Amino acid sequence: MSIFTKKAIKSNDKDKNIKIKMVDVSELKFDREFKAVFQQENDKVVDIANDMKVNGFDKTRPIVITKDFIIVDGHSRFMAAKKAGLKSVPVIVKQFDSRDSTIEYEYKMQLNSRRLSDAEYFAAFLKLDEFRRSDPNATGKSDAVIGKQLNKSARQVSKMREIAKKATPELLEKIKSGDISLNKAYEAIKSKEAKKDIDLDEHNIPKKSQIGKGINADSFKLGVLFVLSELEKGRKKGQILKDKRIAKLELGELNLSEEDVERISQRFGIV
Repeated sequence: MSIFTKKAIKSNDKDKNIKIKMVDVSELKFDREFKAVFQQENDKVVDIANDMKVNGFDKTRPIVITKDFIIVDGHSRFMAAKKAGLKSVPVIVKQFDSRDSTIEYEYKMQLNSRRLSDAEYFAAFLKLDEFRRSDPNATGKSDAVIGKQLNKSARQVSKMREIAKKATPELLEKIKSGDISLNKAYEAIKSKEAKKDIDLDEHNIPKKSQIGKGINADSFKLGVLFVLSELEKGRKKGQILKDKRIAKLELGELNLSEEDVERISQRFGIV
């Protein structure tokens, strides 16, 4: 198996028939910003390394690098190859117009290859939105364009935008650590806003004239759909109205679990 050096790769760039090349592992290097786009999971790296020791590097998934031998896509595979003791790996050399376009390509590759966590989707949104705001040639509605990049609806992107603007540092940290889902974070923000909109009397009891004002439309809609879904299951009206998940809906509090929201979304075709 031949090993291509930097010089060899440069000279072969003109050959359009050559797409995948073998390079020495020691030639490849990290860019801190590129590597930080998605976290490499140690357990996953170990599993890949163990497979490589037996089956070698899967050439159908080469590492994507820049002309300067900086890894763009395939950080986990590269780390696994080193752990497995491989001397060379298959690569594709790809040209990029800018650092931003390079990172956008990373997101696209990751979105196509695996299911992202809510924390990763949120981080991707923040980065793509940053790119878009700095691009004077950007066209189209931001939420729709970014939604297409993330395989999300414009409405889902709009929720992430609202979370980014209104979430407290503590809530943002919970999203980042995976302790709370984006749906739950959004509901928490809307619930807090609804409570602020309710005037309190001198005993801190909501005035009857204010009950219902400030209730988030999305939460109210989900609450109604929850009631309908429970009625379909045969539950009695009295039982449903006492359900703690919607018992305080008039105060803007909706305590549906992520599973409840997913079930309702699938049943009634909403996002």
